[in-house]
Amino acid sequence: MTKHDKEQHLKREEMEEQEKRSDSGEERIEFSIKQSFPFDEQKQRAILRRSKWKARFQTAVSAIAIMIAVLIVTSILTTIYYAWGEPDRAEQLANVINYTVAVTDPYGRPSGTSTGVKTLFRMEATKDLVKRVGRASNKVGELKVNYLFSMMGYPERNYITDNNRLMTFIYPYRQNASFEHVTDNTWDRLNRLPEGTVVSAYVSFAELLETRDVFQLFADKDVDLLWFAVDTGMELSERRRSGGVVTDPIGFPSSPIWHEDDFKVTSREESGSWFGKTVSETRSSPEYKIGDYEVLHAQFFKTLRFLQNYENHADKLYYGQLKLGERIAYLEEHGVKHYGAVITGPTKEVLSLRGEPSIALIEVDEVDFWNW
Repeated sequence: MTKHDKEQHLKREEMEEQEKRSDSGEERIEFSIKQSFPFDEQKQRAILRRSKWKARFQTAVSAIAIMIAVLIVTSILTTIYYAWGEPDRAEQLANVINYTVAVTDPYGRPSGTSTGVKTLFRMEATKDLVKRVGRASNKVGELKVNYLFSMMGYPERNYITDNNRLMTFIYPYRQNASFEHVTDNTWDRLNRLPEGTVVSAYVSFAELLETRDVFQLFADKDVDLLWFAVDTGMELSERRRSGGVVTDPIGFPSSPIWHEDDFKVTSREESGSWFGKTVSETRSSPEYKIGDYEVLHAQFFKTLRFLQNYENHADKLYYGQLKLGERIAYLEEHGVKHYGAVITGPTKEVLSLRGEPSIALIEVDEVDFWNW
């Protein structure tokens, strides 16, 4: 064997030795892996499922956290939105409800709407619907209105009493047999009611009367005037369509419809601290003497002009078209006159109005026990 052959033989032996060591190392590594991860395929799938559910849970938690954060932020922004301005936006929207009800509901009051701010720029306004019978104001239902930003939803009126029949006035007319029959039945009903009761009633006049004449008509009677139905020019066309029956009157209550800027500040106190300043004010309404029709007219016109700025809201509350511009123009040209009024008082006192030439028709609405 030559020297060259010997060298080749030694190289082959070294390579074989290295291969043996490599195979032995792979076996050791495989053994080590099996020792470190002694799981079968089923257990590995279980681990994978748990990992997926854990990831889903973390995603859900993150989504919920984001939603909560969004709700908190939008709640703060919603509160700021409805509290903005002087008076604030929520109060302005509540005033639209108050004033619309005051001029379209014969028992309406220009106050009493409460508001509640919700999330996502929503607000709910509610107002009790009441009827005054004698000296008692009885709740008969509730008005609910929802808002998104300043956009009004459809107003809902939910009544809690069974006596929700439609009450009407009759526009001045030439008397006919059908209306005389209705009037006679009403007087007979009043006559049959016991003396210890009070009623509220719709009174229709035989002709259009000035406000001062309406006050004088009931001046010597122990009854309270609640609401004046006003001739606004629309009733004449409605009379032609429905035989003189007015189902959707416009008018004003017997006390002035005061607005925010009518009240005068009588006292003001400020107190400060590290966290801010608190201002406390006391306000009073202007003086009003019963029968001062000029004040009533001025506040009525002021209310109609205020509602012109929110006429789409007022129309929804009226469930029709008010056409305030046309009504105001008619009133400015022809003045304020009345075709009817709502009164309340002792039954026998209301009955004493029988035979009054200025009264064409009377319709009893509510009857209650004595509370006068």
